[in-house]
Amino acid sequence: METILVKATLRTEQETGKGANHRLRASGMIPINVIGSGKSTLGSVNEKDMNKIIESGIRQATLLNLELGSNTEKVFVKEIQRFPHTGQIRHIDFYKVTPGKKITTRVAIETTGVAKGSKLGGQFDHIVKQIKIKSIPEDLKDIITLDVTNLDVGDMIKVSQLPVPKSWEIIVNGDPIVVSVMKTRALLAQEKADKDAAAGKGKDAGKKKGK
Repeated sequence: METILVKATLRTEQETGKGANHRLRASGMIPINVIGSGKSTLGSVNEKDMNKIIESGIRQATLLNLELGSNTEKVFVKEIQRFPHTGQIRHIDFYKVTPGKKITTRVAIETTGVAKGSKLGGQFDHIVKQIKIKSIPEDLKDIITLDVTNLDVGDMIKVSQLPVPKSWEIIVNGDPIVVSVMKTRALLAQEKADKDAAAGKGKDAGKKKGK
C-alpha cells in the first residue's frame, strides 16, 4: 500500500479559537489535531493539497506520512469535520499510530469482475462493504478486493473467507455474507416451468408405453 505524504505546520495554543481558526481557513489552511499516546498536537495543512489527497480516494484505514515540524509520523484520518452548508473542511483529526501496536479501524471491501452466476440470471448482491478490524500498522491495508468472477448461482463469500492477513482480528458478530449470487424470481419461475414441462413429457411417455 502506497503511503501518501502530508505536509503540516505546527500551531501554538495562542493560535486557537474561533477567530484564529477563521483567519487560518481564510489563508487557505485547515486546522488539524494529531492525537496519539494520550497527547494532542495542533497543526494546519494546506486546504488545496488536502482536498487533492482526499479526492484521490483515501479511506479510514489509509496510512499517511504526516510531516509536522521536524518529525514525520504515520497517521490515519480519524475524523473530517465540514461546514454543513458549503462542504468546506472545517477541521481534521489525525490519529498517530505506533509500530507493532494494534489499531482499530474500518477497511473497505470492493469487488472486481462479473459473477458468472449473474450471466445465468442470478442476482448479485454486495452486502457488506466494509469491516471493522484490529491490525498492526505493518499489516494494514485500506481495501480488500474480491474477485467474484467464478461465483455461480447459489454461491456466496462470508467474512471468514475474506483474503486478509492472518494477524488481523475482525470485529464482527457471527459470520455474515459479504457477497452472494441468489436465484431471482424469474430464474425460479423458469426452473419450475422446466420441471413441469419435463414432468409432462414423462407422463406422455408413460401413456404411450401403456398403449
